[in-house]
Amino acid sequence: MHAKFLAGLAVAGGLLHAGEAQLLNDALLSQLRVEASRNHPAAAAGKYRATAAGHDVHAIRLWDDPMVGLGLMAAERMMRANDGDIIVGVEQALPKPGLYDAKRRKAEAIHRAEAANSTAAALTAGATAARDAIELALADDSLTLQQAQVRWLATMTENARQRAADPTGSSLDALRMATELAKETQVLDAARRSREGIARKLNLTLGRSLDSAWPALQLPATPPPVPLAPAEIARIPHANPKVRAMKAMAGAAGQDTRIAERDRWPDISVGIDGNGYSGGEWRSTTVGVKMSLPWFNDLAYQAGIAAARTRQLAASREVEAMRLEVATEVLTSATAAANAAAQARAYGGEIHAKALQTTRSIEAAWLSSKAPLTDLLDASRMLFAIRLERARLIAMQLAALEQLRSLVPNR
Repeated sequence: MHAKFLAGLAVAGGLLHAGEAQLLNDALLSQLRVEASRNHPAAAAGKYRATAAGHDVHAIRLWDDPMVGLGLMAAERMMRANDGDIIVGVEQALPKPGLYDAKRRKAEAIHRAEAANSTAAALTAGATAARDAIELALADDSLTLQQAQVRWLATMTENARQRAADPTGSSLDALRMATELAKETQVLDAARRSREGIARKLNLTLGRSLDSAWPALQLPATPPPVPLAPAEIARIPHANPKVRAMKAMAGAAGQDTRIAERDRWPDISVGIDGNGYSGGEWRSTTVGVKMSLPWFNDLAYQAGIAAARTRQLAASREVEAMRLEVATEVLTSATAAANAAAQARAYGGEIHAKALQTTRSIEAAWLSSKAPLTDLLDASRMLFAIRLERARLIAMQLAALEQLRSLVPNR
């Protein structure tokens, strides 16, 4: 009986792995991120917006379309013969200096912003898939522990029945163990249903069929290292896609200022008009230049320039605000990952060792009828809770690291 109990403890703690579960390592998480970023509709929409912004760059025109005019004169024949009765004109507006360059630079900045937003959408989709996979691995590890706990309770129930068969024994322990076994069996069934829901949620994120099968996943045995928060915060300006997008939009706002300044300049166009007679003779050709007079609306132009400059200042401050917001999230994620890793190591080390020693001592006392069953069950629950909490802490650390990776990716 003593050997059976120790074997049950080992299995309940996840110490005996049959090797069927797939380890949730960096390679598997990377595959899931790529698949999600390829299939998730939000990531696809981001790519389309970036592509459209690239086309917008090539849609900027240096020259406006030329204008062509045709006129006919209705007059006496002699007058039409002298002056011409067909008027043909061509007019071409000249580009304002620097306006084309400003518009193109603005379009290029927007393209960079949309490309960064596309990267952010892909990172978000990948991080969601990775977190779902971490949740699934935690559910599988919890199932492993719960299944072993049920097997251990079944063994202990049988042992209690054997003890109850002894003339000096009591049937109360057997009844109590049977109740505990029935209760834990229901908990196990609920955990299996929860695992199925998590797997379906992961399939939705990846764009797979809802009922696609998933093998059992296994969390790492030890928590991975945690990056230093100051180093990650220093990488934010060039690594975080949202900050890069805001910087690009600030650049676009700067080009809006240039565009507003160039719009204040007069519009100049060159035109050629020709007069001919319908009888077949050419009469005259006129070359002219037209210019708008923007000074009548100077106050309106100045207001537009001031508004553009103010928006540029606001955009630059928004970049800094976004950087601070991301830095706060980085600090929070790094701290959470470090705390979870430290607690996981503690739960897997000293805390677990003491709980295991306590449980074994109570088990020996129960076998010799020197300890009540309630003490044995309490010790078993404590050991189970410690092992389950350790798995939960490792999953929490992996989720925090995934959040950190989406904030400051390594690419």
